[in-house]
Amino acid sequence: MREFLLNEKKYYVPQNWEELTLKRYVNIAKLEEKKSEVILQELYLLKVIEALIDVEDGELDDLTLDMVNEITLDMVFLNDDYDFTKHKKVLKIGDVDYVFPSDLNKLTMGEYISMKTFQENIKSDAEAIPYILSIILRPGKLIKNEETGLEIWHQNRFDVENLEYRKELFLTQPCIDVMGPVVFFLGGKQ
Repeated sequence: MREFLLNEKKYYVPQNWEELTLKRYVNIAKLEEKKSEVILQELYLLKVIEALIDVEDGELDDLTLDMVNEITLDMVFLNDDYDFTKHKKVLKIGDVDYVFPSDLNKLTMGEYISMKTFQENIKSDAEAIPYILSIILRPGKLIKNEETGLEIWHQNRFDVENLEYRKELFLTQPCIDVMGPVVFFLGGKQ
């Protein structure tokens, strides 16, 4: 991340996909969904910069044009498609192993209905992302088959108890680590 100073406060600009958290990705995606509503392209650019840096609306109004140009160069990676379909099977956060489903076509009815409920109630693909993740990415264990010796990851059974906790946890993770399975449910949109 590149650091810059504005009004005696430090800010950090991600310069590649590995540095972009899910929260920042979701904020940028929400802006993209409403892009046609913004009349001034310069205002839209400022909103994208605010989302990328994860600050409140108006906090970067004192950026100079030179600073905006520098930050825009840092943002170039956003124009490159990232292949989110290649993702990890397991994500370790702290002491917990979070396991992705081995086959997204074999979700339970509870998982599927919960995802559809969030998608219908939120009405925004971008805002639904962390909720979908909280449903499909759950703690799990590596279990060894005693007969074959093969080790297979098994997810904990789905329940709604910790959805909000997981949603907030996943927002802090690099988007490249968590976005893969979500693309499946958003119809390949990135």
